[in-house]
Amino acid sequence: MKIHGSCHQRGRSLRLTWLGGSAVVAMLAAPAAAQEDGTSTADIIVTGSRIASPALTSPSPLQVLTSETLENNGIVNIQDALQQNPAIGLPGLSRTTTANTTNPGLSTVNLRNLGPDRTLVLIDGRRSVAGVPGTAQVDLSMIPTPFVERVDVLTGGASAVYGSDAVAGVVNFIYKKKFEGVLLNAQAGISERGDDRQMVVNGTFGHNFADGRGNFMIYGGYVKEGAVDARSRSFSARDYTSLGTIQRVAGNSDANLTAAQNIFTPFYNPSNVGPGGIFVIGSQTNRVIQPDGTFRAYNAATDGWNRAEWGLLASPSERITFAGRVNFDVNDSVNVFTEVTYSNVVTKGRMEASPMRTDSALGAFTGTNGFYPIQSRVLVPGGNGATVLVNNPFVPQAVLDAATDRTGDGLKDLSFLLRTTAFAPGTRTIPTERDNFRAVLGTTVDLGSSWKFDAYYQYGFTKQNQSMSGLANLYNLAEGLQVITDVYDFDRDGSTTDAVCANADARARGCVPINVYGAGKLTQEMVDYLEVSMQRNSKQSMHVAAANLTGTLFNLPGGSVQIAVGAEYRKEESRDIFDPLTNAARNGYVQLTDTAGSFDVKEAYGELVVPILSDTPFFQSLTLRGAARMSDYSTVGTFYAWNAGVEWAPVEDIRFRAVYAHAVRAPNIGELFAAQAAGIVTITDPCQGITLSTQGAIADNCRAVPGILANIQQNGSFTLTQADLSGVGGITAANPDIREETGKTLTLGVVINPRSIPALRNLTFTADYFDIRLEDAISRVPAATVLNKCYREGLADFCQFVTRRTEASGAYSIGSVEQVVRGLINSGGSFSRGLDFTLNYSHQLFDGTASLSGAWTHLLKNGFRALTGDPYDNTMGELGTPRDSVNVGINWANDDFGITINNEYMGPQALDYENFQTLYRLADGSVPDSKYFRIKSKIYTDMQIRFTSIANFEFFMGAKNMFDVKRPPVWGGLPGNVNGTYDVLGRRFYTGVRVKL
Repeated sequence: MKIHGSCHQRGRSLRLTWLGGSAVVAMLAAPAAAQEDGTSTADIIVTGSRIASPALTSPSPLQVLTSETLENNGIVNIQDALQQNPAIGLPGLSRTTTANTTNPGLSTVNLRNLGPDRTLVLIDGRRSVAGVPGTAQVDLSMIPTPFVERVDVLTGGASAVYGSDAVAGVVNFIYKKKFEGVLLNAQAGISERGDDRQMVVNGTFGHNFADGRGNFMIYGGYVKEGAVDARSRSFSARDYTSLGTIQRVAGNSDANLTAAQNIFTPFYNPSNVGPGGIFVIGSQTNRVIQPDGTFRAYNAATDGWNRAEWGLLASPSERITFAGRVNFDVNDSVNVFTEVTYSNVVTKGRMEASPMRTDSALGAFTGTNGFYPIQSRVLVPGGNGATVLVNNPFVPQAVLDAATDRTGDGLKDLSFLLRTTAFAPGTRTIPTERDNFRAVLGTTVDLGSSWKFDAYYQYGFTKQNQSMSGLANLYNLAEGLQVITDVYDFDRDGSTTDAVCANADARARGCVPINVYGAGKLTQEMVDYLEVSMQRNSKQSMHVAAANLTGTLFNLPGGSVQIAVGAEYRKEESRDIFDPLTNAARNGYVQLTDTAGSFDVKEAYGELVVPILSDTPFFQSLTLRGAARMSDYSTVGTFYAWNAGVEWAPVEDIRFRAVYAHAVRAPNIGELFAAQAAGIVTITDPCQGITLSTQGAIADNCRAVPGILANIQQNGSFTLTQADLSGVGGITAANPDIREETGKTLTLGVVINPRSIPALRNLTFTADYFDIRLEDAISRVPAATVLNKCYREGLADFCQFVTRRTEASGAYSIGSVEQVVRGLINSGGSFSRGLDFTLNYSHQLFDGTASLSGAWTHLLKNGFRALTGDPYDNTMGELGTPRDSVNVGINWANDDFGITINNEYMGPQALDYENFQTLYRLADGSVPDSKYFRIKSKIYTDMQIRFTSIANFEFFMGAKNMFDVKRPPVWGGLPGNVNGTYDVLGRRFYTGVRVKL
């Protein structure tokens, strides 16, 4: 199973407060009302087309989020509102999924769970510069929410209209225009547990000038969101692992029934890598050095360290945003406009203390499998080259006696892995500041006879400055660990009993001897010598110039044949620069190498709308649509995207629609130009639990590896620790040879709006079938796929990407995976097929307007495959992709009072059952009932109450997750991103006031 993303935004689930009680009704029913009144309804540009048309004639499924909806739900970050849309999957990056990463505070959108890189984010139909270096992912936290008039969400491929990245669809933010007046807003919020404090203050001012020919708008806003500590919630306060994963027995065994029954039972499984560390001493692994200098075997009950309590559930942030827009009609035909936005975000991530190790690719002694000498041969001054063997005075005698020569140089060696909390403040903190700027200058010209021309130039950039504290300089660690007694007074301090660094050059550079042999041994001088911070500076910029021409070619019986043609030039650059230690993997955390690259693209496109028939029996309207785009990239060359559609309304109240789209995504800068980097991944080892007697091809493939066989002979079965599974090196790199990926989308739907029936004229029902297929996907082969291909299927081509340890080292067992190489390729893909339904109705009731909104997404099929030719892994109903998601919103309001209640149903979800069928087989070959791997459905309820006691002042208060529905018990060791699927913050309250003048 693969989930493309990962928060209190509740994942894929539907949330019809999206409709704000009647947002879609307002969009779909208002034109009919206007026509009945005899007023004219101006055509508008609907997202998905560059040709102006009535809102009712959207060719593809289009949902609209209004500014009223944002207000009625107390939205602070617009991502929270988008996550309530049925078509949007896991958020990818959000406040609760990035709190413990190097991307804190970012917010992205992920249509249909195809990945954020396949959702194109627009502002007023124009691209926006990315917020994530090297990608096309726009940071939604930079969007000035009160400046937004509406948000259009178009599902299905839209590359023919908007270009690359619109494989899954488009999210188009439409800003307010020609607004006149004053809007002021203040809001404060807090969770029931006293955290997640929020404060919002903003104001918008608009004014017409030059007798109404011009308008200017300015906006300023401040948002502060508080941190939520992991220790503040019981489910995240400790290092819990699924008890069932620990009890599982490799092969077929009836013990696996008990394991399956305990799959959602928590088991406290603290890290064996704590401040005291664990050592390899001679042939003995996982040894703990005691205060008296002796050592013993690690004991989880007394030596384990709780990593979880040091993390965050939600990252804190402060945002300042300014926006301005000016429109001016030069004359009746020419309008010029400019728009500027600027946002500054300061946020902070937090992680547990950094590992400080001698082993692995991120250790201080990579060339000797993590072993370093605790003895040194010291030249005797004036001794004609004679040497004397000097021990490390910090090493306890018992440890020295038990140590052996592991590298063949005649000196005794040790290896260790620890986490030091001596580096202030005891954790890794990741302070991050981002600046986003966007400016547009454009014009629209009415050429007469239905022809219009528009052109614009846009420039934008995102800058990021970031650091990570609490890391160790591995160059200094390597020199500082090689210590001797200063028997010849090399430092000329008059003492021959003190400790000094063994290497003379290191001493000249100010080397400080390091003592790690027991908890609390590091002095402040040692800490100052070791501690470093990672530094990261990035900038992503975008230049866009575009021109469009639209008009009528000729008339047919059904109406005017309309065309739009245009051209666009775009240049993007990205630079992501790290400090030298991070480049070289010498800070103990990760290797991140500098990435710098750019591309430009020249595009030409056209769109045609052909109304065949209108106002005839059984053909109220029949319209054909088509669009095509040619893109010439400086990186991957030329490719094409296109779509074709038809709309048929047999009568005024019913409209059928169908669109087929061939969409394309070009590789981004990071995918093309990023250098090789090393990180840490968590794996499930298919060989775990194998014994000498286990039968089958998997067991044979595993035992063929010498390290695995030695582990089995030593332990009776292939036994791994938590460190073995969660401390695996993951080597990643870009691929300059990858090409574009393609998506094929089919949507078939019906819109029913019975305007001819007075009692139902405000009823709108839509039903749409969607079928999306992604081919030649640009993807990084998951570590799990590499391991399964090697050991489950015996494919040697994949085994070459796996490196296993030939001996125990530090916390790592012999035979454990040391690293997995994961490259980028065009391979595999995914598909999603299902049904979307919406029902919206509003009616006058009790001196006010009542509205009912409902939506239901039902998945028919959903799957993923990492490699072309592999069978699809069925992910429908698995964690993050519920088969059914339903949302019902009820709203009632008049001039003085309003109430909104939203109920969100998230259907049952399950762990990757296909995988668990293999892992949990019983003695007779059968598998435990799937009920043991299933998560029950959840219902979340939100509510807001609004009232006006003073003219132009609206007071409001609300609650989110009103009944405090708990996160499901998905513990460590289980697949899926629970934080991105379910609410993890619990019941929260907010209150505020809005002033409209």
